[in-house]
Amino acid sequence: MESGSPRRTWVLIALALVAAVYWLAMFAGTHLPLSTTPTNDPYSLDKLLHAAAFAGLAFLVSAVGWIWGLRSWKLYASVLVILAIYGMFDEATQALASNRNADIADWAADMVGSALGIATFALWSAWSAHAKP
Repeated sequence: MESGSPRRTWVLIALALVAAVYWLAMFAGTHLPLSTTPTNDPYSLDKLLHAAAFAGLAFLVSAVGWIWGLRSWKLYASVLVILAIYGMFDEATQALASNRNADIADWAADMVGSALGIATFALWSAWSAHAKP
């Protein structure tokens, strides 16, 4: 694809919209007063859910940046910093919702997920670049 092609522009817009909807759904999901897993439940999947949600978001945001033309380690560092700040904001504002609380362990799970999402995107983009004939 050329850098200014209409197809690339539409892919960027569509992917950015998917990332935005995903991000808004994550925010809503973490702030709605839903029943939560009991604290200290050894069978809780809470941290895994945090990591998975942020991995998906990191992958999408990395893809948007890549299509936008950012193609270096700076993209991945930026995504990690943005999601670290968002994760702190998300945890801090959960204290304002009923049945929710801020937890540093949740933020740590968010960061692990973000790193996994970024690494997955980096590996996928490197593989797809080498797989082209």
